[in-house]
Parts: sequence; C-alpha cells; structure tokens
Amino acid sequence: MEITVTEKEQGKLSEKNLDLACQKLSEIGYVIFENLLPLEFVEKVRKEFENNESLPEGEIQRNHFFRGLFLDSYIIDNPIALQIIEAMLGTKFFSFLPYGCNTTRRESRYWNDAEKQWIHRDSGHLFPELGMALPVTKIVVNIPLVDFTLENGATEIWPGSHLIVDPVTEPKTENEALFKDYHVCSEERGSTFPSVRMVMPAGSLVLRDMRCWHRAMPNYTDQVRPMTAMVYFHRLHNMTGIQGENERRNSGIPDSVWQSLSDKSQQIYRFYPMS
Repeated sequence: MEITVTEKEQGKLSEKNLDLACQKLSEIGYVIFENLLPLEFVEKVRKEFENNESLPEGEIQRNHFFRGLFLDSYIIDNPIALQIIEAMLGTKFFSFLPYGCNTTRRESRYWNDAEKQWIHRDSGHLFPELGMALPVTKIVVNIPLVDFTLENGATEIWPGSHLIVDPVTEPKTENEALFKDYHVCSEERGSTFPSVRMVMPAGSLVLRDMRCWHRAMPNYTDQVRPMTAMVYFHRLHNMTGIQGENERRNSGIPDSVWQSLSDKSQQIYRFYPMS
C-alpha cells in the first residue's frame, strides 16, 4: 500500500488511507507498507542483531532486545502501525516485551521433505462453533531487516484465509489437540486456494491477522533472513485480569528500560507475559 511523503514524515495516515488499510486487513488479512522505515536505521538494527546471533535464542530476546535500537519508536510504537491497530482493536489493546524475531537460513529445522514449512496459522478463531469469522483480535506486526526475495525465503501467504472457519471436530490424538488451531492446511488443500509471496524491501511494515494461512519458504542464500515480530492483542484477551498491571516487575523488564519508554509504550506493554 502506498502512502504520501507527508504521511510518512508525520507518522499518520489520512482518514482515506487509514480506512483503506483497515479494509485490506479485514478483507485480505494483511497490509504491507513498503520502505516505511529509513534504510540506514534498518541496516543498523540488522547489524546489531547479527552481532548477537551466537547467543541462545531466549537470551537474545530477553537481554539483547531490551536495549538500544531494538527499543526505538520505529519498532515498538510505530505510529502508523499503532494507528491501524487502534482502529481495529480499540484503545485498550496491549502487547508484551521483549518481542520476537523470526529468521530463516539455508538450513532450517522447519523444512520438510518438500523443503517448505507446513502451512499454518498463528492463532485460531474465537468461537469457531459459530461457523463464522469474528473481527480480528490479534495482529502481528513484522519489519523485515533485509530485502525479502524469492531466493531468501519470502513468506508465502493465502489472502482471505483468515475468514475460513472449518467445522469443529474432536482431536483424535494428543498431538492433534495441541496443534489443532495451528497446523490447519495440507499441501493438497493449500493448492486449491491462491497464494502470494510477500516480496518486499527491507524496512517495510507488515500488519497481519494472525489467523491467515502462511508459511516460511526455503532460504537458498547464505544470508540470514530476519524480521521483527510484535503481537498486539484486543483487551478481551485479558478480560479476566490474569495479567495484572501491578505485576509488571514479573515480566523481567528492567526498571531502567521501563522508565525510558514513552507513556504510549508503557500503556501498550503494561502487562507481563504468561508462560
């Protein structure tokens, strides 16, 4: 989706483009803004990420993503992303720190015999027994730190698949019960629906309904293909009050980091993640 130079500089979509972005997210399941972040900034983040790739994954997210460029407003409270999220999820949406970072490389544990990740969705439907898709309640925001190409494994996605609600069936095995909302589509079924590859330049911004079918594709290059991943939730996912605002200290966010966050970020990341 294209936006004006003024919108990019001010970090705010016009009413027309905001409506269009929300329409795309509702009908197609995702929206992409190409070249939204400054390339020099993205390059610095990529280098900082690669400098710490030798650390265990949990340590990278817990320690590394709590400092420097990883807490920049371009990433954790991107104004255009938040404008759309607020329009879709309401003013009380929330997220968690540290956020994630998805990567693929030439050799990946995800590839199956066909050298492709299985087709899946990251979140199931609320009340699937109704047989209809409800409005979105979970949105993931991705920022590619390198160009996404066919060669390095640009994500494959099925437009409109977030609206597909399958009949509710009882899982036959424990493993099926564990992944019933995740691994939802066979290769044969996926081939009957049109899919696209999310080819886009570094520094683009992607908002995706987490119910969309998608998968990582093989990376045939020697360069790691990383992108940041932040999940935003509608307030109904915490209506029980399990994740209390007074329990932020349990999240592991250092006080110095918390005090450095803007008021907006403190509001968004006010809950501690449940294990």
